[in-house]
Amino acid sequence: MSESHAGARRLNVSLVAADRKVWQGTADMVIARTTEGDAGVMPGHQPILSILAPSVVTLRGTEEGLVEAVVSGGFLSVARDDVSILAESVLLPSEIDVQAARDLAAAAREAEAAAGDDQEAREQAEADMRFAEAQLRAAGDASVGAGAGH
Repeated sequence: MSESHAGARRLNVSLVAADRKVWQGTADMVIARTTEGDAGVMPGHQPILSILAPSVVTLRGTEEGLVEAVVSGGFLSVARDDVSILAESVLLPSEIDVQAARDLAAAAREAEAAAGDDQEAREQAEADMRFAEAQLRAAGDASVGAGAGH
């Protein structure tokens, strides 16, 4: 069916965690948050290698429909129509433990407050907070961002 659409090119996508291949297939578009901002990748995209921020990666137009996954950071590589998303940790919405994500967010807030002038500790706390918030967002938790400014 999609072969009749103009171009009919698709992205070959691999979503890989340090310990497993999470998802592999084709998609019409990949949306990922990099340290430079959001990137939307469609067939024919220029080659890139970017650092991923802890966030939700969205795959549009897959056989399963919309696929979302939470990444802890990592890399986005685009070469021709091949997209690789490599991360230390990748969670599909069905794998998210909402209470554990809330606990991570609380611990990150405490770590950020305790970091003082330790820039490395502050950056780690901020990354943990972004990862926790992405998990809660992907899980549809209404408390996303609750208390983030405290």
